[in-house]
Amino acid sequence: MKILKYAIGLLLTALGLYVFFRGSGDGGEESVYRALVGEISRSNPIAVFACAGLTLLSMWFRALRLRVILPDTLPSLGVVAAALEATAVRPVPHKGGLFSVTMVMAMLNNVLPIRAGEAARVALLWKRNGFPIAVCVGALLVEHTIDIAAYLSFLFIPPALSPEILVKLRSVHPVMIVVIWLSVVGFTALAGLFSLYALLPRIFRGAAARIGRCLPSKINAAARKIGAEIESNLDWAASRGKVAYVAALTYATALCYSSMLFILVSDVTPSGFMNSLFAQAFAAFGAAIPLAPGSVGTLHAVLLQGMTITGCPTPKARAVIVVYHAVQYAVITGVGLLCMLRLKSKSDHLIPRH
Repeated sequence: MKILKYAIGLLLTALGLYVFFRGSGDGGEESVYRALVGEISRSNPIAVFACAGLTLLSMWFRALRLRVILPDTLPSLGVVAAALEATAVRPVPHKGGLFSVTMVMAMLNNVLPIRAGEAARVALLWKRNGFPIAVCVGALLVEHTIDIAAYLSFLFIPPALSPEILVKLRSVHPVMIVVIWLSVVGFTALAGLFSLYALLPRIFRGAAARIGRCLPSKINAAARKIGAEIESNLDWAASRGKVAYVAALTYATALCYSSMLFILVSDVTPSGFMNSLFAQAFAAFGAAIPLAPGSVGTLHAVLLQGMTITGCPTPKARAVIVVYHAVQYAVITGVGLLCMLRLKSKSDHLIPRH
């Protein structure tokens, strides 16, 4: 099964790179590569270093958000479950080193297929930080849901504020307007669910309890425990201040990535900023395809479509995307490896010597 997943991942990578690099018009593939090299050679070194800084800043924002999402206190367990937790050889739950954990996750996602870094983050938070596995998995689910909502808003806010983008979307294909409206519906649904949970969590708990009563007693007890641990990642929703903080960190992270596109394209105008927001939504959904290591190919092909829709010339869009992805890949892989070695040395230091 793993071999099949790896094969599909490599196929997606190859297909994405084919779509990204294929020649269009006269000149063929050779002119595509020549134009790409020429555009990359004209990249501003200051812009490249700025993108490297924004990459690290985005990961820091992610770590800060994870600190808020992870619960301060774990839900109360049953007597048997509490006894099992007490015998587990793990530290008391704490939120130290979350930046390093986040960097290691991103680094492993870069070098391994099927987003294996996320499984590694679950293992690190469980073994190193002492959180139950269900809590660690729940944090991932909550983060992904919030990110999806943010990037859905990037699909409809730019067209709403920039008539130029709206005109370009209509000229591409009428279905693009339908996609924009679907993004509004999706964002509203997700935001509504979070708001409803924050105001009336008992509705969700009651629905879960009714489902649980249909299950055998042993399965129901285990499901209630897992459900309570996953739900603990939403404790922050009860505080308006924390909700605002999580929302601010989510958009700050997304704006780091769109700012990289904005800087590299060098279209320093309000419409250029709106274009970068819209294109970043494509980048996010291209990167979300899980099988390709480091989102190589999938991100390139999907982001190219987003940038060309907003009017960026294809040769320049290709160069910007290559630099955009390469800078992130190099910074995250390098710093992530250092963080992994740092976490390992700390773990070795904590092992008792006899």
